[in-house]
Amino acid sequence: MTYTLEEKKAILSELIIMAHADQHIKKEEIAFIHAIGKRLELDEEELSHMVEHPEELKITVPQQFVKRIVHFHRLMLMMHIDGHVDSAELQLLYQTALKYCIRKTTVDTLLHSMEKYPHGEIPPSELMSIHQRNHN
Repeated sequence: MTYTLEEKKAILSELIIMAHADQHIKKEEIAFIHAIGKRLELDEEELSHMVEHPEELKITVPQQFVKRIVHFHRLMLMMHIDGHVDSAELQLLYQTALKYCIRKTTVDTLLHSMEKYPHGEIPPSELMSIHQRNHN
């Protein structure tokens, strides 16, 4: 999947905002953000600035349905990465779902499905199936 520079920044912005949601950014969250940033070939210095200044970040909803699904799953992985889901993180996830036009029932199904897999990584075919089943 290819992304514009703005899409890359938006992806990382939301991950950073999720990491800061519980007011405690952890080393696992930082490592995940940097791994995604490296995969997206974003400048390390710019990424570090983004992490240090979350108040400057803006959220942009991906236009393509598939990109929304992939990124929403990244947000879910970020929420679970430290082994603890804070209520503020869960609230942010549901708010993001509304912006992405993802139903609460879909989010609940995804959260339940994540429990079945190591590190919460739902296989792509199941991820798409859940979204398609609950879309429209």
